Amino acid sequence: MRTLLSLALAFVMVAPVATAGEKRDPKTMRIGYIMTDRNDVFQNMIADAVRAKADEYGVQLVILDGEDRAEKQVAQIENLVAQFYDGIILNPGSYEGVTNGVFTAHREDVPLITVNQVVSNQELCLAYVGSDAVESGRLQGEQIRQMTGGKGKLVVLHGSMGSEPEINRKKGLMEGLGDGDYTIVASNTANWQRDQAMRVVENWMQAGLDFEIVAAQNDNMAMGALKAIEDAGNADKIRVWGIDAIADACIAVKEGRLSGTVFQDAKGQGGAAMEAMVKHLQGEKIDETIWIPYIAVDQSNVDKHMP
Repeated sequence: MRTLLSLALAFVMVAPVATAGEKRDPKTMRIGYIMTDRNDVFQNMIADAVRAKADEYGVQLVILDGEDRAEKQVAQIENLVAQFYDGIILNPGSYEGVTNGVFTAHREDVPLITVNQVVSNQELCLAYVGSDAVESGRLQGEQIRQMTGGKGKLVVLHGSMGSEPEINRKKGLMEGLGDGDYTIVASNTANWQRDQAMRVVENWMQAGLDFEIVAAQNDNMAMGALKAIEDAGNADKIRVWGIDAIADACIAVKEGRLSGTVFQDAKGQGGAAMEAMVKHLQGEKIDETIWIPYIAVDQSNVDKHMP
């Protein structure tokens, strides 16, 4: 709990003037959003949605870049708490690595909502807004199984190791592949990054690794893999799947270059997270989990998800 002096100071600094029973004006709220990594296309889409919903309400918003470093996100949480922010929305870059920051916010009675990814001490958070990472991997695996006849040699591009979506998208992928005759011949992390994925796949091909399928845990990595494959003249031999349905991935699906992706609603996640925080600060009860569903995307429905 905060000290009495800190509580008094916080009240003087940010407490709204309101009569009994009156809902708090969102314009008096200060909310911090901590993103995972500003270099990631999908993370920027979530941040844009958080900002748009904050502007709609008139909320005072600060957006911070965690630079894909758990220790930086922890420090950012602690700084927002020390500055008496009313609430924090966190897109955690690590399942385990940000737990100390979550604990600090909980101890100091600052509501914290996770978006897009959960943390290991999620029970200390006000809510989670996002999608089930296992579901996304399962949909990807089902696409692969349906489009490759239930067999093949597979490589997997992982996101940041130890992050919740990295863990659960792999789990879902294996569920989606089911009892198909697949061999995972290699896997490596590309940390959600396009250039890293391109280098990993280039190295696999140069080493003579025999594979026909790339399952990338996000579209950034899928597009990096696709570039490496196309540059090497192997587009007719190796097929690539991603997750997120970002703009250029959808275009690649429409063109038949990318075999499939899975739509993850960045706008829905970011907007719902801000809406949930505002409702909570106005005294409304919100659900502990707010699900935003995934949708498998291929050439048959990609037009619905084009930018």
